[in-house]
Amino acid sequence: MPTGKRPSSHPVSSSKTPPLHPGIVRDDPLNPLISRLLEKQDAEGRAFDGWPGRCWVISDGTMGMVSQCLALLRALDIDGEDIRAVPTPLLRMFPTLAAIPGWQLTMGRKPDWLKAGIWPDLLITCGKRMAGISIGVKRLSRGQTRTIHIQDPHIAPRYFDLLITPAHDHIAVAQREGRQFHDNLLVTMGALNRLSPEEIAEAGSELPAEVRKQKKPVIAVMIGGNNRRYKAGKEAFLRLADQLTSLVKQTGGSLIILPSRRTPKRHLRGLSDQLGTTAHQIWDGKGDNPYPGVLGLADILAVTSDSVNMISEACITGKPVLTIHLAQETGRIAAFHQMMETRGHILRLGDILSGKTALPKKMAILDERAKIAAQVHAFFGINPE
Repeated sequence: MPTGKRPSSHPVSSSKTPPLHPGIVRDDPLNPLISRLLEKQDAEGRAFDGWPGRCWVISDGTMGMVSQCLALLRALDIDGEDIRAVPTPLLRMFPTLAAIPGWQLTMGRKPDWLKAGIWPDLLITCGKRMAGISIGVKRLSRGQTRTIHIQDPHIAPRYFDLLITPAHDHIAVAQREGRQFHDNLLVTMGALNRLSPEEIAEAGSELPAEVRKQKKPVIAVMIGGNNRRYKAGKEAFLRLADQLTSLVKQTGGSLIILPSRRTPKRHLRGLSDQLGTTAHQIWDGKGDNPYPGVLGLADILAVTSDSVNMISEACITGKPVLTIHLAQETGRIAAFHQMMETRGHILRLGDILSGKTALPKKMAILDERAKIAAQVHAFFGINPE
């Protein structure tokens, strides 16, 4: 990815801090103290001249982390270098060690991006395991690099210029309930979305003819699988097959099933066998991922409950999004589902099949790109006009 601004990038901010961005809603329910945060920004006269001349995204290549960083770049309408890094095991566990002069940041030989000693104006990272890299680059640049970190790093927000976390993370809950306040924390409902409705629709129209001819309504099924909280076993996938068969009978449609890298292959084969003659296609993982196009083609989206990213992306379509619980969710992921259900973004597949809830034609759209971009601009004193 090229370095620097896009042709449509925002102009350099003036020395005078611009007023509060008109796109920001002061009574944002996820950011109850947003007015105080931005009033503090106005008082300090924080300004990020150049916005930015050089931007890096550093990740270990994990898809969920990379996609959120790139989603923020797109929302802000800037370009950046996409860099891979492998933090040392100790740094992954204790990110604040990176603040110590001379502390090693990465495994093995020093990578070229560290050797060069040319630091970015803006660095975007995501997830606890990359928090130490952010802190280390800030130290090496002598504080000149501005840092944005996505997701709760489980360390003090003061180690970053700006922290963006979903509403179900512990730090966001504490701030929303008034138990603590951090003047550099912004909160989203879901994961940051790298796709736009226009791109999804266009990708749907470009799918192969044999895919586009699937019987309506087309039900896209996005499957995750094993994660840190539980392993999705044989019984869970057999139960899923029964649920999908019932959904096809209820709607008269057909299935397009998109597994992820976390989906156990043996259970996926068992799912296909159990579906039998039920109209379905399963992506075999070969060739280009049809995921964006299938989102555009589908009339109904069914997503396993383990992936906040997939659920958040599905909800930008405004189509019915039905969550599949391979196992019972607890803790903050359960809280995410509760908030999304309460706000009309998702429904449980089990409730549709039992008749507890009717299948709607549309659901509330979740699209936070413009809001977050406006808040980030205001925080750094950028006038996007």
